[in-house]
Amino acid sequence: MNRFLKCLTTFVLLITALQTGAAVTVKNLTVEGMANPLGLDTALPRFSWMTASDKKNTMQTGYQILVASSLDNLNHDKGDVWDSKIVTSDRQLWVPYEGRKLKSGCYLYWKVRVTTNQGNSAWSEPQYFSIGLLSENDWSGRWIGLEGLQQGEQMGMHTRLAARMLRKEFKAKGKISRALAYVAGLGLYTFYINGTRVGKGEALTPSPSDYRKSIYFNTYDVTSLLQADNAVGIVLGNGRFFPMRLEKPYKVTFFGFPKCRINICVTYADGSTETWATDQTWKLTTEGPIRANNEYDGETYDARKEMKGWAQVGFNGGSWQPAQRCALPDGALHGKVMPTMTEQPYGHPVSITKREDCYILDFGQNMAGWVSMNVRGTAGDTLRLKYAERLNVDGSLYLDNLRNALSEDIYVCNGTENGRPWRSTFAYHGFRYVAVYGYRNAQASDFMAYTVGDEMAQTGSLTTSDSTLNKVIRNAIWGIKSNYKGMPVDCPQRNERQPWLGDRSAGCLGESFVFNNERLYTKWMRDLTEGQRYDGAMSNVTPAFWNYFEDNMTWPSVFPFACDMLYRQYGNAEAIVNSYAAIKKWLNHMTSEYMHDYIITKDKYGDWCMPPEKLELIHSNDPTRQTDGKLLSTAYGIRIMQLMEQFASMQHLTADSAMWHDTRAKMIEAFNRNFLTCKRGTSLRPGHVLYPDSVFYGNNTATANLVALAFGIVPDSLKAEVVKNVVQNIIVRGNGHITCGIIGTSWLMRGLSDNGFADVAYLLATCSTYPSWGYMAANGATTIWELWNGDKANPAMNSGNHVMLLGDLLTWCWQYLGGIRQQGTAYKHLVLKPSFEIEDLFHVDASYETPYGVVRSKWQKTLQQLSWDVEIPANTTADVFLPNGEVKHIGSGQWHFDSDIPTSSPLIKTDEFLYERAPFPSAHASTVTQLKNGDLVAAYFGGTFERNPDVCIWVSRKPKGAKAWEAPILAADGVFEVGSEDALKAGVTRQTTAAAYGPVKVRKSQDLKKYQSQISQWHYDYYNKALNDTTKLSPNLRRLACWNPVLYTMPNGEIWLFYKVGANISGWTGWLVKSKDGGKTWSDREALPKGFLGPIKNKPEIINNRLVCPSSTESDGWRFHVEILDLATGKWKYVGPVDADSCAITDDVEPTTTDMAHPIYKPGKGPKPIYSIQPSILKLADGRLQVLMRTHNGRLAQSFSSDGGDTWSKVTLSSLPSTQSGTDAVTLSDGTHVLVYNNFSTLPGTKKGPRTPLDVAISKDGQHWKHVLALEDSPINQYSYPAVIQGTDGKIHIVYTWRRQRISYKCISLPAE
Repeated sequence: MNRFLKCLTTFVLLITALQTGAAVTVKNLTVEGMANPLGLDTALPRFSWMTASDKKNTMQTGYQILVASSLDNLNHDKGDVWDSKIVTSDRQLWVPYEGRKLKSGCYLYWKVRVTTNQGNSAWSEPQYFSIGLLSENDWSGRWIGLEGLQQGEQMGMHTRLAARMLRKEFKAKGKISRALAYVAGLGLYTFYINGTRVGKGEALTPSPSDYRKSIYFNTYDVTSLLQADNAVGIVLGNGRFFPMRLEKPYKVTFFGFPKCRINICVTYADGSTETWATDQTWKLTTEGPIRANNEYDGETYDARKEMKGWAQVGFNGGSWQPAQRCALPDGALHGKVMPTMTEQPYGHPVSITKREDCYILDFGQNMAGWVSMNVRGTAGDTLRLKYAERLNVDGSLYLDNLRNALSEDIYVCNGTENGRPWRSTFAYHGFRYVAVYGYRNAQASDFMAYTVGDEMAQTGSLTTSDSTLNKVIRNAIWGIKSNYKGMPVDCPQRNERQPWLGDRSAGCLGESFVFNNERLYTKWMRDLTEGQRYDGAMSNVTPAFWNYFEDNMTWPSVFPFACDMLYRQYGNAEAIVNSYAAIKKWLNHMTSEYMHDYIITKDKYGDWCMPPEKLELIHSNDPTRQTDGKLLSTAYGIRIMQLMEQFASMQHLTADSAMWHDTRAKMIEAFNRNFLTCKRGTSLRPGHVLYPDSVFYGNNTATANLVALAFGIVPDSLKAEVVKNVVQNIIVRGNGHITCGIIGTSWLMRGLSDNGFADVAYLLATCSTYPSWGYMAANGATTIWELWNGDKANPAMNSGNHVMLLGDLLTWCWQYLGGIRQQGTAYKHLVLKPSFEIEDLFHVDASYETPYGVVRSKWQKTLQQLSWDVEIPANTTADVFLPNGEVKHIGSGQWHFDSDIPTSSPLIKTDEFLYERAPFPSAHASTVTQLKNGDLVAAYFGGTFERNPDVCIWVSRKPKGAKAWEAPILAADGVFEVGSEDALKAGVTRQTTAAAYGPVKVRKSQDLKKYQSQISQWHYDYYNKALNDTTKLSPNLRRLACWNPVLYTMPNGEIWLFYKVGANISGWTGWLVKSKDGGKTWSDREALPKGFLGPIKNKPEIINNRLVCPSSTESDGWRFHVEILDLATGKWKYVGPVDADSCAITDDVEPTTTDMAHPIYKPGKGPKPIYSIQPSILKLADGRLQVLMRTHNGRLAQSFSSDGGDTWSKVTLSSLPSTQSGTDAVTLSDGTHVLVYNNFSTLPGTKKGPRTPLDVAISKDGQHWKHVLALEDSPINQYSYPAVIQGTDGKIHIVYTWRRQRISYKCISLPAE
């Protein structure tokens, strides 16, 4: 009956699968997180798989697993070892084996099928796994090797040991049906059978461990390699077992001399078995070609000592000695817990440079691995490969940052190589450059770089609209890849390469979005458990290859943090369960030794690698930038207590859970009592983000506040002010840069985003100046540096290939830019919620292979529209958060969403950037006009940065009805021919910057006519200036910077564009170009009369057929004047400078001044005339003109004219605040006045204030103003220099500088009366 039901079930499943067109499949099967693993270290394996479906909303409803003793049984659907039957469940991760007890050495086959709500799958493809030798009693033979040094070998500073070669021949007793080899080789090995190396692609085998606790062996199916007569051989390298340095025995652990233990378990066709094992009958030699191998120093290979056929049957090893039976290692033998390391070909060098004594190879990428060379030479020739990360100025290798690592592979030729490739076996290097000595006629094809690291899938990819961030992500991936070596390590180039705990406390989570690091970190948690000292102390380097038992909370925090990561990201609770007791023991040690009144007083490294205040420093010398170690230790203790409470609850340890909860609560109370400052009402500008109240932790470092926020310590009522202090620290003190070390950066990006400042986080992520990740990339890094200023501080201290400074950057990129988050574990339920509020992030393409399958979030947006493609793996669900407030609840499949992005205010009707990416990196001082047909035209200056001679005048157009602005057009430049009339007017000489250092506009008339051929072919690249061939333009052409364009549409429809040219403001000359086709093309320039600049920043007004241009000068104090062009006669008139009242300037008074009307002057200071510039004109109801102007006085200035601009009243101060930044104003057709300005009054004792917020105010009389709208209020600053018009369509159009990167445009309406 049971057999009938089973057949019926199989038939139903098959028919269902056929009916659904195989819509559901099962793939990516793993056992213990590995595909087809051999030699597992458990008899209770766990199974996982992924479900795929071409239908949406697919959910698994059941599964059936078959485990069979033979492939034939499995193919006949006979699970003679285990048949789970159909289990009603959506579980597909870490499903435990529940069949009969599995024994050491068993080799099994398995498959799975699933039922879903969209149909059922067929059986998966057959998979296999085997169980390792689980007990010492399962092993045969002995540990063999050679104890002691041989002639020429040494310990001490540079240990030196020749590789041990061992062999033995075995005769098979019959036909072999299966043979599994169990190989334990210390420290490293290569294994051969009948001359063939076993383990294709493997490198640096086995994985390192604390050999006093665990020794990992590998299992190989060698059936196909065996024959009647067999030779087995192994080469033993030093690895970490015989350490690279032994000059400090108190620091470095000496484990012993290389040794091995091998069991080859042979099963014959007749069912009989035999084990071939290591013992004293094996033969050994130290006279092979590998004369030395040292992870730091490299490998020496003497090909003259090669022994042809040594691993083949019949080799005459008469000179070999019997192997010694060696001392038993302390550690227990363990089977496979993670894949082995492998080598992967990278490529040939991108360049070869011949020097006097060598060739320099540049592979274009810093990496960890080795280089293969095609060997040619005569017997005795010595070839040397010297590795380095960077070059000296003279092109030679820079070696200082290797410290005492020699990092060199040496090959001695035997003369018969004839181009045979060779590469190191037991020593890897960190390098981009390689110097090759002794090689003749080197070609790129003679050399191939290989990367060496743990075999794991890259599971994540993410690209954005920002090229700097894309480079940083790429560099981060290379840094992670380079530093996975059976454990997470650092510094692959120098004499370190150690598994530092603190580097990965937060980084492990970010790394998990890039690589499937579950097996690596699960293994490392085992290392940490085993590495614990008897009293619970943890070494900051574990496995403890260096004995750094220094006691602190921050570095060992990776223990609970990584356990939590493994559970959250992969759904694997194994590390939590197995490590809980050890973490508890460590916490008990730390609290019993160092906690007083619930404050943990012991710290070691502080906020390590905080960016120094000076580029040449390695560590900051400013105590105000350093965070109290007690604060850090206690904060981390609080967070770890919270995790331990969760870990205890998972295991139903009720008493423990309550203990952790209570202790944490008391620690939070003590933390706030000891470290919190709370002084309300102390803000100098209440409500402004950059002027928070004195509510902060410790000495108000960003790190102190970030950890308090991240760990749930800050009372809810104080969070807003604490966050403001973080932002103020970054924006003001750090000038928009990172201000914390690896502790603060661990929580920096998420801390900002979670508290409403995702734009500040993005600013840090995309920054390319010091200190930032982008600074590294901008200065040649292809990985992540150890120091923020690794190129400027003592470079000998800098590893060019590191990961610790990444903090939570990668986590933030995937979770907040890609928006890939979750509720629960293993991404069973996804939460897709990108930070669409980041205005200058235009598109993201993020994918991540979760344990259930690939989730993808690909979106692009403008400031008001989103297009979003989403892919959700089968057997999962997702909440999709759209920027319009909608939340879509979806299942698996591919989905597309379009959504409006609401503006920050309903008064903003259109919100746009003029461009996403321009030909130039910086822009400022915009102006706008509208044509009669409704087209909008804006102009601005753009270039490297203000004052740079490459700054030109650019124009953007938006035709009426268009969805976007057209690409920027070059309208004017500052290029002149030396000696020409225009050059003399502009002050251009032969000492002026060459024209080739910027773009040049093609002329139409006689101006520069003889250079037109050169100019028409000239293209200037702002972003890759090295590509610009400056010899292609005549040296007679010179250039100055362009400044402050002003647009105005004349009554005849012609557009006039006024601008200035000069090396500095005091040297400005005025110029004009015109357009008759709506701004598509522009005339050649014409000079304004000598001494005239035209409208200095803001638009002119036509009054009585005269163009009244508001203007000013800055050469002798700021002075306001007006320039008037009579449109009938073409004559210009200069009115001014206008007299001004005297009063206090903000930077002339003491900061203690509370009222600028009653200033407290600094010594020697007193009242000065109101210096005012950049006027904008209002038309008052009584016929007068009013100008509003920028000042040094904390308020805008004003002046009035009753005669159309011919005379002006004395300049006085208005009631409007001024932050010493440009403004603009306009009078609407209904008489309403509109002002766009930075609504901030410069503080007494300071020169200028922040250029944020940028607000709109309205007035009926020009004196009484009402705030109506904030256009920008981000703390990032530099929202400035607005231009405002009422267009021909009656709408209000505003353009302004957006962080000096872009020009922003907004069309607004005013609130109803």
